[in-house]
Amino acid sequence: MASIEEVRAAIAQAIDKASQSQSALQQAAELAEDAQQLLTSVTQGSVQADVETTNAQFAQVVSGVGELQNYLGAGISGAEGINSRL
Repeated sequence: MASIEEVRAAIAQAIDKASQSQSALQQAAELAEDAQQLLTSVTQGSVQADVETTNAQFAQVVSGVGELQNYLGAGISGAEGINSRL
């Protein structure tokens, strides 16, 4: 059976990995926003339906990343709470 210190260390590693995930997600959201802005700027005035659809998909990526970051934040908070009670 693992000692309390080993459990705390493992939880701290989980928190670290989740924090790294949040950073990666933030970068992904920023890149998706950049892609959307580039597409918008080069297709301005276009009447092609797929341009609007593609822009909406990029916007959905950004929104989805925000949701994932919320879940990760809640997970980090929960893990920190567990660690503080050990």
